[in-house]
Amino acid sequence: MVQRALGVKPAFRASRCAGSRRREPDRSVSCAARRRVTFAGCRAARRRARAVWQRSAGAIDIAATAFQDGLADRLLVSGGVGHSTPHLRQAVREDPRYGDVSTDARPESAIIAEILRRHHAVPDAAILIEAESTNCGENAEFSVSLLKLTPLKLRSVILLQDPTMQRRTHECFRRSLRDASGVRISSYAPFVPTVPDRDARNVNDEDGRAVWSVRRFTALILGEMCRLHDDEHGYGPRGADFIDHVDIPNDVMDAYQRLAVAHPHSFREAWRP
Repeated sequence: MVQRALGVKPAFRASRCAGSRRREPDRSVSCAARRRVTFAGCRAARRRARAVWQRSAGAIDIAATAFQDGLADRLLVSGGVGHSTPHLRQAVREDPRYGDVSTDARPESAIIAEILRRHHAVPDAAILIEAESTNCGENAEFSVSLLKLTPLKLRSVILLQDPTMQRRTHECFRRSLRDASGVRISSYAPFVPTVPDRDARNVNDEDGRAVWSVRRFTALILGEMCRLHDDEHGYGPRGADFIDHVDIPNDVMDAYQRLAVAHPHSFREAWRP
């Protein structure tokens, strides 16, 4: 995730940001970006690589525009090597725009940072790279540790993240920045997932392009619920302790439990200490 450090300038209007309210900059751009989605097969692997890249490329474009428009003072790209990394590398290699970007044996953040430099004219001095994290909790912890080593006076952070992971990412950064008084954290979705109808096979972005199958999307959101729920399998104090306790409404938990029974093989395995 590329994060914005320093001052917040834009006016906001109601939309898809999470922070104090659901808001977005008036130019439809926020700051920052990182994607990290679990995907892992020939034809199936290509579909998954395209899905990973579709979300990543959009986030990169938004982050670069935010910087060029003066909405972001710095971009922090966070992400090491994980189970989705091979699919990101494959997608970058197959994208005709980025044939000059080396991907072999490189962490996600290094690849994305090079795209920002080479193809979006973001200067090297404006990019911070965190290349060791392998999960969302470490994204936050390691990114905040890196920021503390810089002379930057941090006033705000805007996270651009896969929409299924926004709440978890937001909570992870809120925990990691708990000692940084006055720092404002907001989140922005690069797109809002849409299920066209009850019989749809795919979940689309706002332009009608298929991003996930409904089955995959179900697995992603069930996995997020598993992580947000404060028990031994989650990210909360009773589990990995990456986030504070999150109160989940009873009707949401009831729906989650019904889906969990109906789709017992749809969970992404949660991080465990």
